[in-house]
Order: sequence, then C-alpha cells, then structure tokens
Amino acid sequence: MRDSLSAVSRTRAGRPCHSLPIVMCSLLLSLCVQSVRADSPATVPSNEIEQALKSLKHATADEREKIYSLLTDKGDASLIPALNAYKNGSLLLTDKGELAVYGERINIPDQGSVLPLLNALTQKPILGDDGKPIYAAKPDLSNAMRAPPRRERPHINDLVTSLSLLDPDPVARLQSIRDVGDLANRAFVEEEDQQRFSDTLAKCSAALKPAVASASPELASAERNAIDALDAAVAEKQADLLSTAPSASSTLKAKIALVQLSEKLKAANASPDLAAIVTSTINTASTYSDLLDKQSNTLDQLKNYAAALQRQLDKDPHGRFAPAVTEALACISIAIGDHNARLAAAKTLGDLDTSRAANVLEKVVSSAHRCGDSELETIAQKSLDAAHSYQSRVRFVENTFAGLSLSSILILLALGLSIIFGLMGVINMAHGEFMMVGAFTTYLVSEGFKRFLPQGAYDYYLIAAVPAAFAMAGLIGFIVEALVIRHLYGRPLDSLLATWGVSLVLIWYARYKFGDTLTVTPPRWMEGGVEVAPDMTFPLNRVYIICFCVICIVTVYLLVNRTKLGLLLRATTQNRDMAAALGIPTRRVDGLTFAFGTGLAGLAGVVVPLYNKINPNIGQEYIVDSFMVVVTGGVGKLAGVIWAGLGLGFLNKYLEALLNYVPAVASGASVVGKVIVLICIVVFLQWRPSGLFPPKGRMSDA
Repeated sequence: MRDSLSAVSRTRAGRPCHSLPIVMCSLLLSLCVQSVRADSPATVPSNEIEQALKSLKHATADEREKIYSLLTDKGDASLIPALNAYKNGSLLLTDKGELAVYGERINIPDQGSVLPLLNALTQKPILGDDGKPIYAAKPDLSNAMRAPPRRERPHINDLVTSLSLLDPDPVARLQSIRDVGDLANRAFVEEEDQQRFSDTLAKCSAALKPAVASASPELASAERNAIDALDAAVAEKQADLLSTAPSASSTLKAKIALVQLSEKLKAANASPDLAAIVTSTINTASTYSDLLDKQSNTLDQLKNYAAALQRQLDKDPHGRFAPAVTEALACISIAIGDHNARLAAAKTLGDLDTSRAANVLEKVVSSAHRCGDSELETIAQKSLDAAHSYQSRVRFVENTFAGLSLSSILILLALGLSIIFGLMGVINMAHGEFMMVGAFTTYLVSEGFKRFLPQGAYDYYLIAAVPAAFAMAGLIGFIVEALVIRHLYGRPLDSLLATWGVSLVLIWYARYKFGDTLTVTPPRWMEGGVEVAPDMTFPLNRVYIICFCVICIVTVYLLVNRTKLGLLLRATTQNRDMAAALGIPTRRVDGLTFAFGTGLAGLAGVVVPLYNKINPNIGQEYIVDSFMVVVTGGVGKLAGVIWAGLGLGFLNKYLEALLNYVPAVASGASVVGKVIVLICIVVFLQWRPSGLFPPKGRMSDA
C-alpha cells in the first residue's frame, strides 16, 4: 500500500450571491486563502540542546559521548554549523554566553572585507552593545572551544550526517532524504563509461601489437607487458552488482604498465603516433580511475546515511516521511547490501513505484544481467514493470490536470469573448490584447506593492490586482466601444478590421511603455505544489488558477441570469428594437456589456503572469484558441464555453502526450497537436455548424 506524502489543501465555499458587488468580493476573498504549505518559521533548538552544546567546553570524554547521544536523539539540521565549527575548533562561547561562529567574508562600506559574527544556532547576526552587528577583520578564537580529540571526529561526522536528514523545514527534509536515494543511484558506474574505457584499452592494445616485432628487446618487453595488462583488463567480466569491468585493480595495473611503456618510448624516440596513443590511454585510465574513486566514496557515504535513516524510521515507522525513508533505505540496500538484502530491496522499490525507484531498478536489471545474477534480474525486472505501469498512470493524471489547467485559461479568456462575440455579434480581434492589458496592470500593481509597501504585503498584491485589471481592461473597452465599435454594429467585417487596428495600437503602446518581456513573482503561498501521491504533484499556482476560473464562471452566470444588468443584456440581445421601445438604454447596455467582456479578459491577464512571462504579443497566443472555444461551444452559450474549453484543453494535452511517442513529430508535438485539434474542430463544425449548444427560439432566428 502506497503512503502518500500529500498535504490536503483546504477549500472555502461561499453562499450564492445575487449581485455583482458581492460576487466580486467573494472572488477577491478566495484569492486570499493561504495554502497549508505556507512557509513555517525556522525552529530554534531547545534550551536543553543549547546548554548541552555549551557544556562541551569543559566536558570529559564520557560526558561528550552522552552529549553526542542527546544531540542524535533530539537535534536537527540547525545544529550542523555549530558542530562543524566545534569539530574545527572555531565554535565560540561569548562573554554573554552565546554560541557563535564566524560567517563567510562580506564587504562592508568603510570596513572592507570582514567576517560577521553569527549565532551558531540561528545563523543570525550577533549585535554589539550599540545594537549593530559585530564584524571582525580576522577571526578571534580566544573564546573558542577546544576541538574534540581526533578519535571523536568520526563520531561527529556521523552525527552531522544524521542531522542533515532532519531539516526543520518539511520540504527541505523530504528533499534531503530523497537526495540520499539519488546518491545510491549514482553508486552505479554507467555501463557506457565502462564500455568506452574497455574499447579504448582494446584499441591501444591493437596499436601496440604490430610494434613489438620491430622494437628493441627492452622496448618490446615493455610493450608486451602493457599488451598483457590491457588484454587482461578488457577480458575482465563483472563479478558483482556494483563491480566494474575493467575493475579498479586491473585498471591500475594497465595504467602502471602504460606509464612505464611511455617512458621507454620517450627514451627510444619511438613513433610519435604510438606515443600519443599511449598517452591518451593513460589519460583515459586516470579519468576512469576517478570514476571508481567517486564510486568508492559514495559507498562509504551510504553506509553512514543508512544508519541515520534506519534510526529515523525506527523512531517514526508510520510518519509523514516514512515512505521516503523506506525508499532511500531500499536504494542503499541495493548498493551496499548482500544478495538477500538486494532481493528484498528490489521488491520494496517495486511496491513504491516511484520514478526514483524505477531509475535504480533499471540499473539493477542491467547490472544483474552483466554479472549473471538471474534471480535478482528477474525480481528487479518485475518490480520495474510495476513501476513503469504506475508511472504511466501518473502521466495520465498529470496530463489530465494539465488539460484542466489549460482549459481554465481558455475558458477564462473565452468568457468575455462569448459575451462580446456571442451576444453582441462583434468580432473582437483585440480581445487578447485586453488580456495583455490585465497582465501589465497586474505587473504594475505588484511593482507598487514591492516598492511602496512593507515586504510582507507583497503576498497580497492580487487583492488589488484583480479589481485593478478588471477595471483597467473594462475602462479601455468602454472607451473603444464608444469611439469605434458603436458605429460598426451590424458590420462584422468592419468591426473585425477596426478591432484588429485597436490591437495593434495596444501592442505598440505596451512595447513602448514596458519593453518586450517582463516577469511577475507569484505570492509565496502560490509557490511549490501539493503532492497527492508519489510522483504526482499539482503546482499550487495552477490549482489557484482553476479555482479562480470556477469563481469567474459563477460570477458571469449570476450576473447574466440574476442581476438587472444581465436582464437588460439578454433583452437587448434578443430584440434590440423591442428593448429600446420599452425604455431600455440600449447604447448604455452595449457599452457596459462590451466593458464587462473586456474586463473578463483583463481577469484572464491576472493569472497568466503566475505561470508565464508577459510580453506585448502574449494575447495573440490565446486569441485563436479562444475563438475556437466560443464557436465550438455555440455562440453566446456559457455552457458551450465551459464544455468546449474543457474538451479543447484535454484534447490538446492528450494529443501532445501521445505525439511525444512518435519519433517523426516528437520535437514539434505541441504544434502538430494544435493542427490536429483544428482539423477536428473543422470536421465537427461541418456536422454541427451551430456548435455544441445551438441557439434556440428567437435567438436562432437572429
């Protein structure tokens, strides 16, 4: 059974609203909801731990052992700077009784390059009597604790290793545990590296063999020794799961023989080409030896991590981090365990089914095949198949979520277009540029919060950006309707050309005012993601965008169907002459309707900077898809916009995922997918020209 390391996000539900102001207030309040993954303040070690560290200054050997045990049981990663300083003899105990260390050198005006004095546990600057941070030109270790004896330093290293997996920040702690599993994965020397080195040795041996006959006896002897060492290394077979072929010992013998031969070649003024081959092979052998040394060091590190992880799992076998710890321990067992431990670890990794487990299992299958361990190969292959099956399901869910996310953007932009194009009959080619207006308004609001308000206020800039983007896009839309669109009703081609001209003006002004590309930093509570299952993480910004889209849909529905403006809008759309005869100010309704539609486009512009860079042409990336949503769903139909947006979003993402498996189009899967979607829409409209939800009654006769 797979344990999930997910955090369940909270939702808020509001009662139905029947007026636009209340709906907008609920929209703004929804954006203020903080994620449960909000940044938590760093923990401060308990007074017991702090006193234990201070007592190291005068502790005996037995007392130090007890202190190390206490730190192992109750400490966390925040103690690592203090322990490293203690090991090096640079942990200070100030006259005020504070544990302190010197930080990295920094440059201070009028003081030059100095060392800041920091609290050893919190890493915050220590202040002097004048309330200012203390700096030193060079370290003063007169108050430093004496470094521990050499025999205790391995114990401290193990303690540091253990605490490195206990970061107070849950996200950092989880990542540190997973990094250990990745470290075990790197304990395998790549098969390509082994084969490449073996081929290099074989080529060198082949080059040396013809030269033996014509060489002097002394040189010929050195060449035969080198050939024998090279051939022995090439002929070597992998003996164990993590052993290599050539091995470290045969590589060393071949390298020594080649070095001796190189000296003989230089002394005999032999062929420069042969000497160059030998020198190149020596360099390759040195590089390969470095890989083997790195593997040896990695295996030594894994032994230390194994003990630390096992203690962590024994202490909390069913806790939040237990699945990640179990996975890391299984990866370590694959690397340093015996045969039975490796078999059990392979089964465990198959039960976990994560991508990290699959990466390790792939190397286990390959290595077990080379060393002839058929039992381990069979079990690892079975586990790998299970992991691949789970990963395919994960990719399906991720593509579904990506499709839902794309759909929310398309729906959000198409809502306003549905009102303008569907209800008013105006082909607004500048609709994407009104979204761009909302995006740049969001940028201005975020910059204003960053420059003129306290630092913490930036996380709430969306509260001001939402109404500002809606108002700015709506105001410009109202002006465009009064100056341009009002004179072109009933003339679709003229309105198309006029709004295209408006779009060019807006693009030019945005480029003149802001340049080409800008970025908006999302609030901190939108950073990161929610892990709902192993390897299945939903980005928080996308989750909030989907929620924002739902709120906008409800807003439009309530406004069109439950407000006076919506009643006037529907009456004017169905029969303009009758509405005017009843005293409805149709011109004013037209202006407000166009402004509301462009305002909705501005709201779409609020969410685009949360996941993408903004530029003056950003609206053109979405306008075609938005028109396809409106036309496919049915002109003027809210339900059509929703279903068509969902359909196009899912179809785009599913096709893109499938086309990635076709080598001929994999590099352009996204573009090819859009072409296929367009063809599908054309075929669909041939069958249903009025879309999914065709107009009925008097609307169908309009």
